Amino acid sequence: MNETYLDMLEDSLRRKVEVLKKLQEESLKQRDILKNTESLDEQGFDDAVARKGDLIRQLETLNDGFADVYDHVKIELEQRKDQYRDRIGRMQTLIREVTDLSNAVEVQERRNKRLAENYFGAQRQSINQNRRTNQAALDYYLNMNNSRVTPPQFYDRKN
Repeated sequence: MNETYLDMLEDSLRRKVEVLKKLQEESLKQRDILKNTESLDEQGFDDAVARKGDLIRQLETLNDGFADVYDHVKIELEQRKDQYRDRIGRMQTLIREVTDLSNAVEVQERRNKRLAENYFGAQRQSINQNRRTNQAALDYYLNMNNSRVTPPQFYDRKN
């Protein structure tokens, strides 16, 4: 087997670790933005989402490339485990690191989702409250405007 394939697999795993660490940093930045409910930095939030989207696309590309290369060398790796024991061990360590980082990012994303739902729910309630207040003020204004002219309540039917 060509050592280049193994180098490619290892390199792909290292790059995944780097991308996952960056993704974790972006998730933490997003968390900090969402925690500041007083004045949400909408531009910062949008930028974090965009950067995370780019990082996720990079991860998908790395995953696809890794899978393609691994499919190409899988049989030989399985047949010659003893020969590639050190390389396999290093890759297993990297895979564990990728898995741990993926799990940490997933947990942080769930927390961020909850924070976002809470923030947007509070904003929705605030908007609804403002609508009700505006409607009540309009109703009061219209009611007061029409109160000068009181229509007759009783009709005298004496002829």
